[in-house]
Amino acid sequence: MRRGKSKGKQIKKGSFVATLYPAKRTIAGRVYRYFRLCYVEPGGRRVVRDFAEESDATKAAAEASKAFALGRPDALAWSRSELVELDAAAKALEGTGVGVYEAVQGFLATATKTLPQRTVAQVVQEMHADRKNAGCSEEHVRDITKRLDPFAKAFACQIASVTPPLVRNYLADLRGRNGQPLTARSRDNARRMIVSLFNFARQQRYIPRELAEEMAELPAPKLETVATEVFTPEAMRTILKAAEGPDLALLAIGAFCGVRTAELHRLTWEDIRFGERVLVIGADRAKTASRRVIPIPDNLAEWLAPFANAKGQISPYSHEHALSWGLMKIARRAGVEWVKNGLRHSFCSYRLAVTKNAATVAHEAGNSPAVIHRHYAALNTEAEGKAWFDIRPATPANVIALPATK
Repeated sequence: MRRGKSKGKQIKKGSFVATLYPAKRTIAGRVYRYFRLCYVEPGGRRVVRDFAEESDATKAAAEASKAFALGRPDALAWSRSELVELDAAAKALEGTGVGVYEAVQGFLATATKTLPQRTVAQVVQEMHADRKNAGCSEEHVRDITKRLDPFAKAFACQIASVTPPLVRNYLADLRGRNGQPLTARSRDNARRMIVSLFNFARQQRYIPRELAEEMAELPAPKLETVATEVFTPEAMRTILKAAEGPDLALLAIGAFCGVRTAELHRLTWEDIRFGERVLVIGADRAKTASRRVIPIPDNLAEWLAPFANAKGQISPYSHEHALSWGLMKIARRAGVEWVKNGLRHSFCSYRLAVTKNAATVAHEAGNSPAVIHRHYAALNTEAEGKAWFDIRPATPANVIALPATK
């Protein structure tokens, strides 16, 4: 990385003087512009702070000038308890000839020098191994690779040298495989993972706590309001008629139990408790690493009856994306437009319409009541919900239906 040089402008207020100038860095072939603010605190320490916007840097300079006038560089940010501790520290240093400010700066200088040198890529590798050893779900571990490997490639430097403005520019400039800007949701997911990375680095004592806290304060992008799409009962019936074997079971479980695609891919026939009429999503299979038990509705029991003696993994696909593609091809062959995450969205909306209980649906779907209410409330009528859970197979004469739910 290389910082561009520009002549700055001075900001003066009384005896306080700060210099603000535009700067830039080139990372992975892209130029990121930001604003650097420099000033000297009472006591002689030089402060350098970077900002994505000039207005933010100007505001910081105004706050610094007020603190400068008070004679305490961080006075504006201190709580009452911290000021009490400061006064106690000052009394403890009386007669030593050393002030509190000098003592703190001396400690920080020593602590900074002793920080281990780690590149972003090294910390990403360590975090990946740590989460895997901690028993996190496969999806979470893959998400670390998906979101942090590109970040490490863009920032081929020491992690302690990465600043919030640079990360903010990186997030704003993220592109998908098609070269188009990522959605706000995807950028926010990347932001959250980067914040987790810096929290991990802080826990390992690779960076100062202040840097991790500044990363955590990166503003989240405003999320777009996207209409939730579902399959109609007629469309779902058509898709199920076109499926057979494990594909039929996977479609039915997704539609009538709301199981996520990644969870569907990891399910085994043993997870279906035919006698108890429940589907068990183990902690090792759930996205949230939390076990949940989902009741099997009457219509799903009929769809699954032919598989009562099956064993092993249900999905015949090599990975979850292949599963999604396989189910989508079945829908297209049946002449039905595939809806992304449509099985889960349909279950949640129709189940909420029938139960009118967001907490129940949240428990079954492995989500929060707030999310269920925000995305699925009033999306479908109760009549539509009943029609959804009344989608049944034409029962062959040699198939014995399971007992009805009480």
